[in-house]
Amino acid sequence: MKEHKIITHPGSAHFDDVTAVSLVLAVFDDTDFHIERREPKQEELEDPDIWVIDVGDRYEPEKRNFDHHQSLECPASFVLVARYLGLTERLSIMPWWGFKDEVDRFGSRNSSIKFDAGDDLVNRNPVEDWLTVRFASDVEKTEPLLKSFGKYLIDEAEKLKNQIEVLRAGKRVDISGVPAVISETRETIGLEEFRRLEEYPPDIVIALDRRDDGWRIFRYDGTPVDLTLVSDDRRVSFAHKSGFLAKTRERLPVDDLIDLVSNAVVRNHETG
Repeated sequence: MKEHKIITHPGSAHFDDVTAVSLVLAVFDDTDFHIERREPKQEELEDPDIWVIDVGDRYEPEKRNFDHHQSLECPASFVLVARYLGLTERLSIMPWWGFKDEVDRFGSRNSSIKFDAGDDLVNRNPVEDWLTVRFASDVEKTEPLLKSFGKYLIDEAEKLKNQIEVLRAGKRVDISGVPAVISETRETIGLEEFRRLEEYPPDIVIALDRRDDGWRIFRYDGTPVDLTLVSDDRRVSFAHKSGFLAKTRERLPVDDLIDLVSNAVVRNHETG
């Protein structure tokens, strides 16, 4: 039996190679891999039983060679590996997916500008730094951690995908000219991703409160809604001082809920 081997580049480790290796370990959970951080030999590049990741100047999925440095048009190695493993549809829904791909190819500063993410400080993550340094310094001890990380990414992406589908199935309503969705879910994840992926995104999402019996009303930034305007309404148990969130004391009927939120639409107050 041939040895199951993964080869990735030596020196500093990065999000790209660590994530790509983690996905392989997670998908092939029952396989024992030996990971080596070095340049591959020619015969290893030709051996489809050896994974060569983020090194080797070849993208040949049939030979399990997943490098992207030979072309700026080629996505990062974690994207190439995910594509081969059939995970792209699931993982690409994650908000960091496109950004991290761009960071690895074009640098954090350029990517931050493109994604309107401020500056390259947004890409400085101490947890990521810790994991990549650990991988670079002690591959063998880090392998179980990488496998766990890969499983976490896949599981969280599946949860997010399912939650987005739940939100899409919610009731679409118009509240004083502002598009909204009412969903009988108690989960809080997926709101930004749901809106980002919708052709006609809502400005308000109303869902069941996770802690109490009422509704949780959420409005997106830039939306003409200020939920502090209903903070004194007897039906409201809490309204955040910044106006983006409010909760009701009980599970109001939909008509009452719409009436309540309509009082928080700013243009109504400006023109009323």
